Formats: sequence, structure tokens, C-alpha cells
Amino acid sequence: MKSEENNPRRQFIKKSAGAAASFSMLSGIFPNGFINLTGPDTEIAAEKPTSSPGALKRIAVIANTYRNSAHADVIITKLFVGIPTDDGMVAPQVQVVSMWIDQIGANDTGVRIAKMNNTPLYPTIAEALTLGGDKLAVDAVIYIGEHGDYPNSRLGVKMYPRMNYLEQIFRVFDASTKSVPLFSDKHLAYSWLDSKWVYDRAQELNVPMMAGSSLPYCWRDPMLVHPLGTKISEAVAIGYASLDAYGFHVLEILQCMVERRAGGETGVASVQGLTGDAVWKAIDDGKISKELVEAACNSVKNRAPGSMRDIVKDPKAVIIRYSDGLKGAILMLDELVKTGWAYAAKTGGKTVATEFVLDDSMSYSHFSYLTLNIQKFLVSGKPQGPVERTLLTSGIIDMGIRSVVDGGKERKTPFLNVKYSAAGIEPILPSAPRPTGQSIGPWPPKGYEFIIPDKFKK
Repeated sequence: MKSEENNPRRQFIKKSAGAAASFSMLSGIFPNGFINLTGPDTEIAAEKPTSSPGALKRIAVIANTYRNSAHADVIITKLFVGIPTDDGMVAPQVQVVSMWIDQIGANDTGVRIAKMNNTPLYPTIAEALTLGGDKLAVDAVIYIGEHGDYPNSRLGVKMYPRMNYLEQIFRVFDASTKSVPLFSDKHLAYSWLDSKWVYDRAQELNVPMMAGSSLPYCWRDPMLVHPLGTKISEAVAIGYASLDAYGFHVLEILQCMVERRAGGETGVASVQGLTGDAVWKAIDDGKISKELVEAACNSVKNRAPGSMRDIVKDPKAVIIRYSDGLKGAILMLDELVKTGWAYAAKTGGKTVATEFVLDDSMSYSHFSYLTLNIQKFLVSGKPQGPVERTLLTSGIIDMGIRSVVDGGKERKTPFLNVKYSAAGIEPILPSAPRPTGQSIGPWPPKGYEFIIPDKFKK
């Protein structure tokens, strides 16, 4: 067990407890305050308010849609009312001062939540960032570009308007001659060309930017973090559902692990997307390691018993050949792993594997740890995960889907020469192997019962 001095996650949560107490209205939502409910180390005591809300970082939220269980809900609602973690409720260090929602439907909850917290909704993205004025008037921006009713491309990919809305954000930065931290949920964009434009524009304007999936920040059973400089010869990540929506998450699992290898990230030389029997043939031919696939699947606690070939009806895979020779792959094995996620690698002459564990309770607390990392980034200006990771995963999944549509033809990808290092980045991760304590409830807070997802309603 780490001591208090050597446990940066506990130190962070301890400091956060006092900062968010400045939201005095939260004391009525969580009567017990922001405390460590079950932690084995020094208990975190709730502190009395020490600053006014104006001292908190002012955040503009831009969202495609905001409804129960959508990404806007499971991230932004926590920044309004508190962040449930294994160690208790962590109070927000930011204040959401403006919102813009693209699609407001009958199932919307965002408008109601904004009103409850005296947060104005603006008619345009620019006005949300300028608070109705002429210049940027917030300290940071969160764009939740997931969910909503948007058309599919000719490749069957949902064409989320991420580049379009990020460009509107960048315009405000440009016109204001000032950039602030910007978090963008999931892919940078639905295509490589758009993703690269977003990245290049952010670089041009010196925008501190962080993006991507919640999976790199969730529980791992057993805990596995490759030390920087680890020699990795081959790695796979396992998930389920479509390559478009969930294949991206699996790629972020793979990439957050292999980017720590000796030499750092060097880019991707080729990508090949496969479905059906072609996946099994790739395993038989050694293009994908059968040993690693089995090790990853066996780490999933709720995997189905039996042979994967007998169980999985429509396997999908993306094979990645990295520029430095590393062999990588992701596989979507729906019926076998059900709702499980996992990773396995060959390193130092041995096979290591772990399950990436999500919280299936009402609080969706894997998004709590993503939110902790977003919050720390917005406050410090230092990304908790390299945006280059998400640039690369956005490109890989685009090329993988294009390869599938093209009959599984391998695509050379010299343009995915994305080089970066994970050195100096220390994300906040849960220390327990699976959700516990406040992470699994009670949730939602008092007065927010209307956000309970339908699947949890009796």
C-alpha cells in the first residue's frame, strides 16, 4: 500500500475536496460532504468553503446533445454536482458558466440541469465562449462531440460534426488572440483528413488540447502500467460492438499501453481491417497472435465459456503494423467477451494481460476518472494524455474501416507518421482493480433523480 506522501492520486483528491466545497449548494445534494468514504489510508475530511465560485476556472461546455447516459451527462453532470470515485465524492474545481447544445430533444436533460445551476445556454458556440461578448471570456472549453442524430457516410461511419464545431471554437481563439485548454471527447473527427486538420489548427493556435476515450483512465484487473521504455514486440486489445463507435475505444486501450514502449511512439506503417472468417485466418496465419488473443479474453471475468470460433458470429479486427516493427491488433468479439475490454502483450519474453474494467452502475464512474483527468488538465493546462494518441487512433480507425470496405486490403499509411512520447504524463488512475466505494453509489445525487437511465428504473 502506498503511503500518503507517495500516492499522488490521494494527494490530488485531498486537495480537490477543499476546492469544490466552494459550491455551497452541493452540501444539500450530498449531505455527507466530499469525503473519503472507504479509503484504507488517511481519511479525507470535507473542508468548509474557502473561496468564492468566481475563483474557480470558468468552463464553457459545447455538446452535440445532453440526455441521460450520453457522454455530456456522464461527464458534465459530474462537474456540476461532484465526481464519484472509489475514495468518495470529489468536488469540482471548475464552474460551468455557459453551455451550447446542438440538438435538444424530448429526452434532453441538459437544459434542466443548466437551469438548476444558473448556467446560461447560448444560441451559438461563439456566444457560449464569449459569454455574449466580443472576445473569449472563459478559462477552458469542453466539447462533447458524441451522440446525436447525424447522417452516416458512404463508409457507414456516423459523420459527427466534430471538425465543424471545433473550427468554430478555434475561430473564437483566433479572433481573441488567446487560446485556453480544450478537451474534445472521443475521436478528433470521423475522418483522418479532418482529424489532422483539427490537430494542425490546434498546433497553429498553441491550444493546449486533450482528447479521447474514457478507457485509458478506468480500472485494470490486474493493475498493469508498462514502465516507460518497456520492450514490447506484439500487443492486442479486445472489445465488442462496431468498429466505428467502439473500435475507437479498443484502439485507445492499445495505444495508451504501447505508447510507453522503448523509443516511444513512432507512427503506423500500415493498417488492415478484417471481418468474418478473414479474422480467424489472420490468427491461423500468425498475423494476429492467438496466444495474446486468448490471454486477453481469459482476463475478462464475464467472458463466455467455450471456443471463440463457435461463439463469435461476426468477428472484426484491425491489424496495425507500427513503423518500428511492433505488431498490434484490435479485435471485436461480441458474444465472447460480452461487454468486456482487455489487453495483452509480449514483453520481456513473457505474456502479460489485463482486463480494462468499466463501472456498470448508475454513476458510470469510469467517466469519473476521465473527468478527474479532464479537470486537472483544465486547471493546470497540462494534458493528462497526449493529444497525439487520439490523432493516431482517429487515423487508424478511419483506415481500418476503409480497409474493411475495400475487402480487407492492407493500406499503407506513411501519413500516420505520428511520433510522440508519453514521458512526463501521469494520469489519475484508480488503484483498486474494480469499482468500489462511492464509485458504485449512491447515485444520482438528491434532486437529480430524473437522470436515472431507463435501464435502471424499476
